[in-house]
Amino acid sequence: MPELPEVETIVQGLKEKIAGQRISRVTLNLPKIVRSDLKEFLSSLPGQVIERVWRRGKFIIIDLSRDHSLIVHLGMTGQLTYVSSAAPLLKYTHLTLQLENNDLHQLRYRDLRQFGYIRLVDSGQLKGVESLAKLGPEPFELTLEQFIHLIGAHRGRIKPLLLDQGVIAGIGNIYADEILYRAQIHPRRPADSLTPLHLKKIYHAMREVLVAAIEKRGSSVQDYVTSDGEAGEYQRLHQVYHRQGQPCFRCGALIAREKLGGRSTHYCPRCQRYIVYTMKGARI
Repeated sequence: MPELPEVETIVQGLKEKIAGQRISRVTLNLPKIVRSDLKEFLSSLPGQVIERVWRRGKFIIIDLSRDHSLIVHLGMTGQLTYVSSAAPLLKYTHLTLQLENNDLHQLRYRDLRQFGYIRLVDSGQLKGVESLAKLGPEPFELTLEQFIHLIGAHRGRIKPLLLDQGVIAGIGNIYADEILYRAQIHPRRPADSLTPLHLKKIYHAMREVLVAAIEKRGSSVQDYVTSDGEAGEYQRLHQVYHRQGQPCFRCGALIAREKLGGRSTHYCPRCQRYIVYTMKGARI
């Protein structure tokens, strides 16, 4: 699933290309991806100007000129690309927005597994949309003190906590693994056993990993592509994710993989030792 760095990369790419352009035509090949009134969706979009493209968590928000906004969630395999109108229409392209720049370009939504969706809402109602309203703060908006208070108040294991979109928005399986490796914290470590020093390490690792991943235009480990249809590059820098059985770059131990909270979890058993803790770091 595209996570914060992938979605941010798509948003930054689209900002440069589609802001200010008018939608001239809508072609919908799979109605079920639209999670709002279908008739209104098809009739309202033509003629509207794209005013702003932004991100909230893993959601792409496209603000339109008539006080409408499109909410796009890419699901597991969704792609949102800006392409030439003459480009071949790839299989699983479910929505095409023709842009009124001499009809030279289109915005296309493609999704193999069809878990993603698009929704048209009134812009003034965005804050009340449940999927957005329940999101926690953005990682880059948190101060260190806020992060320590936020995470330290929970009793669950640290990795599932980082994945909880209601706690922090945008972090998924790839980057939770990479963040905890950089911070040298075992993914099963209870959050309420972490000292302020541990939380400081996770906080800085979170910011460093996400910034580096955005700079490399995200991780292409499955179907993710940028708004240009190109692969990201951060997967080449993964330290643990999908590296099970390979040596740790730091210590040489073999990277382990196990299930945690129903998710595949990758870590170094030596750099991220698992010790049973009581509250705030005391060992049992």
